Amino acid sequence: MHGSVTGRDAREWGTDVRVAVVGAGIGGLALAQGLHRSGLDVVVVERDLDLARTGGYRLHLGVPALTALRELLDPSLVELLHASAARDDRGIAVRDHRGRLIAHGGTAGQEALDVDRVTLRLLLAHGLGDVLRLGRRCTGHEVRGDRVVTHLDDGSSVESDVLVGADGVSSVVATALAGRPTARPTGLSGVAGWTTADVLPPEARRLVDRSAVLAIGPGGSGLYLSLHDPLQQSPIRIGTSAATTREPRVIWGVIATDAVLPPQLRRSSSPEVVRAAATVLRRGHWADSLVSIVERADPEGVSVFRFSAADPTDIASWPSTRVTALGDAVHAVPPTGGRGAATAVVDAAELCTALTAAARGEVTPVMAVHDYERLLRPRAADAVRESLQPVGWIRATATPAGSVVARAALPLAALVGGAAAAVRRRR
Repeated sequence: MHGSVTGRDAREWGTDVRVAVVGAGIGGLALAQGLHRSGLDVVVVERDLDLARTGGYRLHLGVPALTALRELLDPSLVELLHASAARDDRGIAVRDHRGRLIAHGGTAGQEALDVDRVTLRLLLAHGLGDVLRLGRRCTGHEVRGDRVVTHLDDGSSVESDVLVGADGVSSVVATALAGRPTARPTGLSGVAGWTTADVLPPEARRLVDRSAVLAIGPGGSGLYLSLHDPLQQSPIRIGTSAATTREPRVIWGVIATDAVLPPQLRRSSSPEVVRAAATVLRRGHWADSLVSIVERADPEGVSVFRFSAADPTDIASWPSTRVTALGDAVHAVPPTGGRGAATAVVDAAELCTALTAAARGEVTPVMAVHDYERLLRPRAADAVRESLQPVGWIRATATPAGSVVARAALPLAALVGGAAAAVRRRR
């Protein structure tokens, strides 16, 4: 796919290339693994001291991301990933706020994994050792001839041939490249959490047993649900697992407009956040079975966040230099599409291939960055556009007129979608 090489190739045939990565999220760590394995000198700067303390829950990895990880990681880590994740090959059901089926989409039948963020982050950090510099924040950078100097908040600096910003939506690196923030709020916020599967009512359990769910209701509200059970649903068994989730649980996310779920909610206590999320659904007359999933959540597992997105027509529009970015730093993807981590991993594989070619002397570092950014733009734009579609659906129901239309149209759409699904099952 991306033409990755072994560590021996880069060391024997190339020149020394040092890469600094700002951010030890999924994309930054995946890139570091690939560069380290290919024999390049890499250092990763990360503000967190503990990589296990990370926001977010379930991540979806489809065929492109899994192919990229096979290229970036040692085979033993690829095996451990498959043993620590759950199969995610059932697609996603789009339902209305009463639980009625509207449509079924996604990649049902294709290889895909469902892994929690902490598990994947720790797995990607495995073996990097001195490559990681934790507890340090990037404050800026400057290009000095053929070197890049990255300044850190402790007064120290890192010198490299190439700098990669993998520092998320509010990226210091990408903002400097673009001369402005690379993402903007979508007008939606979310509350994410998890609920132990054994406390769910039977009707709710039946819904999540079939597939992941994206439900849309009136008043600018939505709900995402996915059953996560890596110990029972892993595609392989090797006698060990790195999964941090030990019991079946439903990962959920309540989505609403910023007016309904204001950003200041993040300063509230965990029980208050759960109540606020459940109230959004109750006011929209959501089915009791769906609301109960939120109401029975573990309060300590909830978080509040705003949805941000890049402009798909303006991704990495700067001239290529020795500084670039990947993942949400350059193309923020709202979680409604489930594409953020997977897209960042593919970014990492393509950038690793380009930088390894530079280490072998086949291209200059700047041309390596140019080759990567040229491939990045159309692929990332597609991911952002796809993820913005549900945002548009939810926002459309937020107006009084939209709510009226939603209450009338969603049951009809569910009736048509259910009939179509029944026909497909009989074929």
